[in-house]
Amino acid sequence: MHRQIFSAWPDESKFWVILQSLLLAALSAMDGTALAAEYVIHISVDGLNDSMMQQLVDSGQAPNFKRFEDEGAWTLNARSDYTQTVTLPNHTCMITGRPTLQPEGMPNAPSHNWLENINPQKGATLHQKAYIPSVFDVAHDAGRSTALYASKDKFVIFRESYNATNGGDNPHGRNKIDSYLNVSDGPPRYCQTLNERFLQDMAARHYNYAFIHFRDPDSVGHALQWGSSSYRQAILGVDGYLHQIFQLAETDPQLKGKTVIILTADHGGRPPGHDNPVYRENYTIPVFVWGAGVSHGDLYAMNETSRADPGEARVDYTAAKQPIRNGDTGNLALSLLGLGPIPTSMINAAQDLHVTIPGDYNLDGTVDAADQVICKNAQGSTTDLRADGNHDGRVDQADQDVWRANFGKSAKASQAAANP
Repeated sequence: MHRQIFSAWPDESKFWVILQSLLLAALSAMDGTALAAEYVIHISVDGLNDSMMQQLVDSGQAPNFKRFEDEGAWTLNARSDYTQTVTLPNHTCMITGRPTLQPEGMPNAPSHNWLENINPQKGATLHQKAYIPSVFDVAHDAGRSTALYASKDKFVIFRESYNATNGGDNPHGRNKIDSYLNVSDGPPRYCQTLNERFLQDMAARHYNYAFIHFRDPDSVGHALQWGSSSYRQAILGVDGYLHQIFQLAETDPQLKGKTVIILTADHGGRPPGHDNPVYRENYTIPVFVWGAGVSHGDLYAMNETSRADPGEARVDYTAAKQPIRNGDTGNLALSLLGLGPIPTSMINAAQDLHVTIPGDYNLDGTVDAADQVICKNAQGSTTDLRADGNHDGRVDQADQDVWRANFGKSAKASQAAANP
């Protein structure tokens, strides 16, 4: 809870922003939070309709999307921003942890207020009234390396907002994005070169946090309609990119066993487009998480105390239990890296979106006798920490107590309701 307390501090003061980062790091060390990952690859698939993707998975044509479902924590029933189902506002939600507009009835809630979805004017930044921190700030200011690979020109708003001139002051410097690349090959494989460059650079530089944007489904959806054969082929193209990313994460000696991949979308889509936020096909998106320390199963089942599956409803930000949103993923990435939340963020500011069940030491999505075996075999260990359920750096009786308290819990809920 300490992380949530400090997330409300004002961002107008450079002093407080720096002090907040230092305090969050100290508090994380005090509570023994262990790093689940050293590297996070954060992927956004622009215009990904969850139902159409799932049809390809079910027919055996999208084996890499299926890997997320077979091996990771996931849902097909996450939500975009409540008021906007277009590209730049939703990507700004992802990297700032803020809704686009201030929610009605929540006068003190932070929002990013970036409504434009076109190439920004020269010199424009997200910081219209005050500095808006991002996931890049937190990672960079903690000494981690960062990268942004984008396939639409308008993503320059992020480079300009967090460059050496406009980024927040910090001992590690103002430039929050160490590597920025914007390139598109055009149809039919819009992001082939982008992905190849990312793979090369990631293998050479091993960014701790990298954000990748694949435009293919959105561009084909606008040109040739969502649901067309060409649209489905664009999804399969992304599936091919994912194969290469999985391969890198599993074969690179520095990344292997230390990497988490998060995949989501800015919005879905339906003929003729995705601008109207009242349509289920537009506001419903997937969230997939795979890799180090991630259990297999349903994200809502893993987060039943803090999140509620919305069914088909379009839920605003005032609901007591929120749906999982694409805006959760920035603070999720930071928590996986062992870092505190984005200052002044709102969505997942408590970093209470979990990708495992306490006591699930073999990460199969169920707390059962197999997990107790792992815990007993590792008793006293400070190196084999698979059963370090309280994250204090040692496996002991307290971790047996975590297992016992959660025995019988399962994240293997059916996903059928997520894709009516």
